[in-house]
Amino acid sequence: MIVLGMAAALIGAFAAIFVLAPIRGAGIPKWAGPVGAACLLLITGGVYWIGGSPNQAGAPYQQAAAERRESDPAELEPAARIERLRDILRENDTDAEAWGLLGRELARSEQEIEAIRAFQRALTLDPQARTFSDLGQTLINLNEGEVTADARSAFEAALARNPDLPEAGFFLGLGAYQDGDRARAVQHWTAVLARLEAGNPFREIIARQAADLLSRPDVDSIAVTAAQQDGDMEVTPQERIAGMVARLSDRVARGEGSLSDYLVLMRVRAMMGETELAREAVESARTRFAGDEGALAIVSVADAALAARGGEN
Repeated sequence: MIVLGMAAALIGAFAAIFVLAPIRGAGIPKWAGPVGAACLLLITGGVYWIGGSPNQAGAPYQQAAAERRESDPAELEPAARIERLRDILRENDTDAEAWGLLGRELARSEQEIEAIRAFQRALTLDPQARTFSDLGQTLINLNEGEVTADARSAFEAALARNPDLPEAGFFLGLGAYQDGDRARAVQHWTAVLARLEAGNPFREIIARQAADLLSRPDVDSIAVTAAQQDGDMEVTPQERIAGMVARLSDRVARGEGSLSDYLVLMRVRAMMGETELAREAVESARTRFAGDEGALAIVSVADAALAARGGEN
């Protein structure tokens, strides 16, 4: 930088002489200024090339980078942790682990676009299941909770490499649920839960989310509209609920109900204040899905929610 500053000063001086020459009447040719400046640039450039370090960071940066490297990452602020990982990658841009860690830090800081690029770089170097899962989750966050096709592909790649990775199975189930395929969602969620041990925190989280989503009534607006058009009177909300409960009860009684049917029936019965009938649906579900550890985990969570609701009442 000092050499370049000197070059700029010399060029400025040379230009001043050239500009003022006509005023002073000096016999300096017109080409002298530009040629002199070019010569000075060549000379100073050569000096800098020999004695300078164009690819080395400046002293202030090196000091800050050294301090970050010596610090415990857990004690650094998010921005400092991100910069620390960038320091590592400046020295070695083929460090797949550092790229993955950088992606996670960027994702936590809601810098999804940069996080996705970091994950993609990590995957080109070392395609790990965890990184595929992190990429999928970041894509979901970027798309406001929607499991997009790209996110689904990332989770499928993660699950293919590590079938025991709970996040991948959960989000594939969520994608199926968003597509309206509850049966497929149940397959993903029960498979994940069956592989998780009772004390695993992911088991409780996934079971609770699955129970909440699967117990939500699936309102078929097209069917409701058709029923209203065929009848002489408008279908009231109470009549709609009563019809839904009747259909669910009938399927459950015939042994044809899905896990979602049982969960919806439990929830609606409880909301209607029919606690005993809701409890009957719980016990019926336990019998229907005996031996299915994943389904029973979801039923247990729904049962606990019913008990809590009863305590509040």
